[in-house]
Amino acid sequence: MRVFAACVIALLLALIVYPPVLSSTVWMGALHDSGHVLVFAVIAALLCAILRPRGARFFAIAAILVLLAAGSEFAQGRFGVGDAMLGDFARDLLGGVVGVAAWVAATRRRPALYAVVAFALLAGLAPLGWVGWAYAQRAGVPHAIWDPHRATWNVFIESPRTGTFERLSDGRGARFTADSDGFAGIVIREPTADWRGFDALVVSVANPGTRPLSLNVRVDDQPRDTEYEDRFNREQVLPPGSVLRWRIPMADIEQGPVGRPLGLSHITRVVVFLSPGSLGTAFDLQDVRLERAP
Repeated sequence: MRVFAACVIALLLALIVYPPVLSSTVWMGALHDSGHVLVFAVIAALLCAILRPRGARFFAIAAILVLLAAGSEFAQGRFGVGDAMLGDFARDLLGGVVGVAAWVAATRRRPALYAVVAFALLAGLAPLGWVGWAYAQRAGVPHAIWDPHRATWNVFIESPRTGTFERLSDGRGARFTADSDGFAGIVIREPTADWRGFDALVVSVANPGTRPLSLNVRVDDQPRDTEYEDRFNREQVLPPGSVLRWRIPMADIEQGPVGRPLGLSHITRVVVFLSPGSLGTAFDLQDVRLERAP
């Protein structure tokens, strides 16, 4: 039985380092994060079944769990799929608490520990519920691409590596500040996929700075980084202190790629970004939505 448990632990660790290749969506990302908690809960319970901990053995199990969590994250970043993440390491340890507490509660008749198990599981799975709520909200307003008044929708903003993204204190949007001189900006993932029947894309933005800024809107219909000629892209200059309600006709978006129409029935993302040479420049994104013909 102990050999079987050890084999299961090895298989679970391999699953973390080399997870199955699935669609790259916000939902799958949240499911992967929550999976760390559940996988390490099972690993911890199996370790308890192998070692039958009492007294100092609990410290040994804790040390093993830390080593396995750190080792699996290092291996994933070095040899596996994805990057090593401190958040995943923390979720691994939270799962370890769940597994040990559940084993003790079940084998030592400590029912009070089930409350610890429930609380820890709730904390570990809360992001999955948050993402599910965001999807439900978005499904109810298919014309809205990004709405600053819906806090859950930030899950659809791809973590910018080219700058900082923070909500404005007045609740009227979010400010992006570039700390890169390249194409720095905000990626909105998984917008309403079918734009047929809409007349225009409307992007409401503001320039809070004291010099003009060159802003771009990009629309992709392919789940990959497309070439410039194979997507829609448009540039607009915003004067200092200006607010712009930028209305882009759907016909223009459809004609964006060279040699083919953009697939309006399967839009994958919208990107709002600065032209190169904008290090330190900021813009306020207030709203992004689809507009039907009057």
